[in-house]
Amino acid sequence: MTSKRVKIVVSFVFAAIVGAILISVLVSLKDSVAWTSAALGLVVGWGAGIMAAPYQSEQRRLEKIGSIVAGFISGYALSKLDRIFDLWMDPARGPLILEPTFVHRTLLFLTSFFLAAIVTYVGRKYVSFGPDAEKPSTQATT
Repeated sequence: MTSKRVKIVVSFVFAAIVGAILISVLVSLKDSVAWTSAALGLVVGWGAGIMAAPYQSEQRRLEKIGSIVAGFISGYALSKLDRIFDLWMDPARGPLILEPTFVHRTLLFLTSFFLAAIVTYVGRKYVSFGPDAEKPSTQATT
C-alpha cells in the first residue's frame, strides 16, 4: 500500500469513528440545538477545508472570499467579543461556560468543525478521480 493510500484510509476510518461517536452523543442528548450546533460545525469546517486546499480554478475566488471573511472577523466580530463574554458570564445564573448544555454544544460544534475540515482537506489533497482530475493549488499544499 502506498503512503498516499495509507493517509487516505487512516484519515477516513478515523473520521468514520469520530462521526459515529458524534452521532451517538447527539442521539443520547436529544437536544435539537446540539444537532444544529453540530451541523453548523460541519458546514463551517467543510468551508474551511475547501479554503485550506483550494483547486487551481478556485484559487482567485477563494482569496477574495478569504479577504472578506478576514475583514469581517477582524472588524465587526472582534468588536462584539466583549458582548459575547458578557453573555457567557450571566450574573443571575453564573458562568454559562460551566453549564453542561453549553459545554456539550460547544464541543459538538468544535468536533464537527475539525472533522469536516480534516476530511475535506484530505479528500481534496489526496483523492483524485482520473488523469484529468483537478489538483489543489501548489500554494495551498506548501
